[in-house]
Amino acid sequence: MESLKPIAFYGEESKKWEYKPYWKTLNDNISSDTEPQTMPQSLTGPTQFWSEFCKQIDALICAKEHSTVADLLCTFVYQNSDGYRKFVVAHPEVYWWYYKKMKPERKCSYEVIPEGHPCRAYFDLEFNIDLNPTSNGERMTATFIDIFCAYMLKYWGLPCDKTNVLNLDSTTEQKFSRHLIFAIKDIAFKDNLHLGRFIKKIHHDIIQYVQVGTPHVILNSFEKCEIEKLIIETPSGKKTFIDIGVYTRNRHFRIYQSSKWGKQSYLTLSSDCAYVPDKESKDKELNIFLNSLISYLPNTKDLILLEFNKGDNSQTRKFTKDLTQRIISDNPTTTSKYPILDNYILKLIYPGKIRACKYIKKPKAIIYEIYGFRYCNNIKRQHKSNNIYYVVDLETMVLLQKCHDEDCAMFSSDLQWLPPEISFQIDEENDSFLSTVTEDVAEFEEEAIKPNNENNNNEVKESQPGL
Repeated sequence: MESLKPIAFYGEESKKWEYKPYWKTLNDNISSDTEPQTMPQSLTGPTQFWSEFCKQIDALICAKEHSTVADLLCTFVYQNSDGYRKFVVAHPEVYWWYYKKMKPERKCSYEVIPEGHPCRAYFDLEFNIDLNPTSNGERMTATFIDIFCAYMLKYWGLPCDKTNVLNLDSTTEQKFSRHLIFAIKDIAFKDNLHLGRFIKKIHHDIIQYVQVGTPHVILNSFEKCEIEKLIIETPSGKKTFIDIGVYTRNRHFRIYQSSKWGKQSYLTLSSDCAYVPDKESKDKELNIFLNSLISYLPNTKDLILLEFNKGDNSQTRKFTKDLTQRIISDNPTTTSKYPILDNYILKLIYPGKIRACKYIKKPKAIIYEIYGFRYCNNIKRQHKSNNIYYVVDLETMVLLQKCHDEDCAMFSSDLQWLPPEISFQIDEENDSFLSTVTEDVAEFEEEAIKPNNENNNNEVKESQPGL
């Protein structure tokens, strides 16, 4: 009997999501010299849907459209030897089945944390060992876990401890590096912007407590000398070892057993990890992988979402589908309503290009996300990985440059007046156009000077299918 092709079953609309078995593009990456077998299919197993994309927005839309209550699909990113990245939509169990067979040097994969999607609490802790020779990373991590748990208890009445934390280590001789994932049953943050706001609150409290001596109802219960050890030396000065720059839209976060390309610092369970899973699995490694994913929360029936709003306003609510309608925003445009302004920006950033244009209603402004050009006026050179962006104020007719790099987060360049011919044309069109601009998503006005991140640390390049 001839097998039924996907297009015959799903119809013409399935062409752009047509399933492509991973192993057909994996031959060069598999540890075995023999052709790998496909994952065994099972009536009770996960869907084996698999599709690859060059553009992130296409992958995110696909994952949303093809996810079901029984099979929640995730978006992953893998990197080739030529530096190109491809986006994969698949069930996590399917992705893991093929991923675990890859050669170690080829394991360079990330999870995409979709904008507006519920997520587990996650952290990137790191410091340069040469600059901090007396710092004890393991002890600092334990202190931070205790502090975070104390905040969770204070704001939401949720008890948690190190047994709820997947503690992953990728430390090298040069850098201490840990990824923490709080896998608490039936608990998640509304999205990573709410989580990021909460982490920045903790970060600010620690800085104020240590450097200014501001008393704090939570931090006062800890030994001050232990909190002081969370402050580390960096090339740009003192700060905490908590990376607060990983809570941006559509963030890429490295997955279990993965390393950055060209490195050999694989994320593995740390020696001090005390995590206790909710349920034991026959496949321990699969269980660790699934619980380490930030946005894979398949059991949404009893899911409680944590919100942290302005003014330290914390609350909880039950998960409902309407809360995730912002998972996929409209495909961001690469041009604004003002071609003359777009051309002016393109001249400023040549040979770079405009990745996306975002409108803000209050104040009236346009944010230009840039790629291919990373010159930052703060450091007077190109950034190695993080992108810059321009903000054009349509009321005062000025523009400024800002940066996605954590060390430049508070920097804004000197204001630059737009040329008169551009200002005049915008003035002519402003009233008729901006009156039709709807209010942006709830979080955007607050984040207007912060990244709208497909992945600001890594430029997405288009390539042909295959690893």
